[in-house]
Amino acid sequence: MRKLMLAAMLFMFTTVLAHAQATAQQASPVAVVELATLVLIERAENVTNLDLGDPGPSAGDLIVWGPNALYDETNITNTGATTQGFCVVLDASGICELTETIVFPDGSTIELQGVQAGGSGPSTRTIVGGSGQYLGATGTVGIQPSEDLSTWIKTFEIHF
Repeated sequence: MRKLMLAAMLFMFTTVLAHAQATAQQASPVAVVELATLVLIERAENVTNLDLGDPGPSAGDLIVWGPNALYDETNITNTGATTQGFCVVLDASGICELTETIVFPDGSTIELQGVQAGGSGPSTRTIVGGSGQYLGATGTVGIQPSEDLSTWIKTFEIHF
């Protein structure tokens, strides 16, 4: 009797395993990943610095920007896209945690998060999602501010 129960359990296990394997193979299409590179230049015309703690950069200060126009990589043609966001300062060096939204003329968006180095250093932000033509987008954005922080070159590496 014990051998019969063991044989029945083994049969059920292999049947379930075979079904699960076949189902997993059917449900696993090969993903095609597209990569798009986009370079936009922000002219930082609308920026507000809120010095909320000790005078100068300190934890809790806020930087709020936008909407700021985004230009093509020649910095001549306005693309119609805008950027807006905020950055919470983390320490006296000016490092801040940011959230940024890029809005395109058709209403599509790309959402960014990351850490911006204090001062005018380069940084990388993470694309955490998007909508419209950027639905499901992931990737990174390399940021290179000018020394006077008046322009920000944003190089998007977008994965679909």
